[in-house]
Amino acid sequence: MIALVSGGLLAACAHSADPGQLAAVEHLIGDTGNMNAELNNQDTAALAHMSALFEAERPAIGQRLRDTLLPREAEVLGNYFRAMNERLPLLIDERRAQQARLDSTARRLRNLRHDMEQGLMGKSKRRQALEMEQQWNVRLHQDLDSLAARTMALLHERRTYRAAIDSQLHP
Repeated sequence: MIALVSGGLLAACAHSADPGQLAAVEHLIGDTGNMNAELNNQDTAALAHMSALFEAERPAIGQRLRDTLLPREAEVLGNYFRAMNERLPLLIDERRAQQARLDSTARRLRNLRHDMEQGLMGKSKRRQALEMEQQWNVRLHQDLDSLAARTMALLHERRTYRAAIDSQLHP
């Protein structure tokens, strides 16, 4: 009898989910999934390949940088080395961090949906949580766009420098 009464009291205290808010959370979950797919499709294989190639050619580049070079040769080789040695690892690390943020966001959104469906949040808390997640979604989009632009720029620079240094590395 006590369980029946306490169950009835809990049901009476539960906050019913707003269908519009639930739909907004579902949209954010889908959008986060789309961003995750976009990140995984952003030349991930090309960056891994670039990193492996650079590691293989690093000794030859180091040797050439110790040689006497013409100013243009030194500029091209130095720029290529800095891009691959500094910017490529940072970009790969940033992509991992972005992936972790997307994974965390997806978990948080699923938890929010669960709490809303179970009536565990009051109207004010639901509104606040949804606003925060929508703001975070905008930030994630901005970060992903920036990451995509920097990825494309690095891929372009590598192609440009690569053509110029091939003759220097393999005379």
